[in-house]
Amino acid sequence: MKNEKSHNNTHPSNKEEEKNVEVLKLKQQIAVNVWIQAFGLISEAIALTKLSFLEEQEPGSQEILKGVWIQVIGQFAEAVGVTLQLLFTDDLSLLRGQRMATTGDWLQSIGAAVEAVGGEIAIQSGTPEELVP
Repeated sequence: MKNEKSHNNTHPSNKEEEKNVEVLKLKQQIAVNVWIQAFGLISEAIALTKLSFLEEQEPGSQEILKGVWIQVIGQFAEAVGVTLQLLFTDDLSLLRGQRMATTGDWLQSIGAAVEAVGGEIAIQSGTPEELVP
């Protein structure tokens, strides 16, 4: 009986350890995915910027470009914040990481709103003939 009890007492700690390892893996995966999003958004912003130099400026295009770049800054801030949360375990660093990630989320939201305003301007300034290929 004693062996069963000691076995049962160690068993939950093994489960807890496995859970902690799984949690860490998932947090690492999230951090990698946030960085992938950041690099993808930077790539989009660079391509849009190059395009804006080559094409005639349409109504709303500058707002769209500004909105995307604001989102880039926000995505980068979020990625740094998430990484800080993963790398450091002290309360102050965790709080700083959370603050940075949340600020990044707000910037992304503002950038998306600016981009949407640009899209609305583009829609409202267009005529049906211009929209049909």
